[in-house]
Amino acid sequence: MSLNSFFASLLPKEDKFFPQFQAMSKQVVAGADLFTEFVSTTQHDKQVELYTKIKSIETECDHIVIRIYDELSASFIAPFDREDIHQLCGDLDDVMDNINDAAKRILLYNPKTIPNKAMHMAEIILECAKAINAAFAELPHLHSHPHIAIEQCAKLHDLEHEGDDVYDNFVKELFETEHDAVELLKIKEIMQSMENATDMANHVGKTLLIIIAKYA
Repeated sequence: MSLNSFFASLLPKEDKFFPQFQAMSKQVVAGADLFTEFVSTTQHDKQVELYTKIKSIETECDHIVIRIYDELSASFIAPFDREDIHQLCGDLDDVMDNINDAAKRILLYNPKTIPNKAMHMAEIILECAKAINAAFAELPHLHSHPHIAIEQCAKLHDLEHEGDDVYDNFVKELFETEHDAVELLKIKEIMQSMENATDMANHVGKTLLIIIAKYA
């Protein structure tokens, strides 16, 4: 055990941050699940209904972020570095922001068709959200057994690479087959928002690994 870890083990920790992070990660799973349903439907009324729910979850995540920041400001002792808490919170919020952004772009742009690869990307995003949720369930136990969280971080890394491959192949096919420039831009921006969500999910994993390296 390092000297920092030894002294950290002697200090009382305020664990009120963990339930907030876990509540937020569960909200992201719910948002990602709704997004897969959103992408799979072509009914405008259903899309509006689902987007309203996704937006509500995105707003609730914003509220949780504010509560975490408020508690961080009021706390004398935090479970790990304040900068790491800020980063972890911001990264997770960005995942939900990009899910919301992708759904909003579909509604606003109203493309003629949603490509099949969009559903594949939505499923990858959902798997990312589930991996984050599983990792966040381990936040109170990072000192004693970090291996579960580490496994989920590795999964996030793999999922991000899968998302990159799906997006790159999609863009290649799009420029080869779509001759309507407006439709091309619409669909490319929608898929970019989805790919951004997988990128930010991997950022969550990277931040967790930094925290584990410092405190495990």
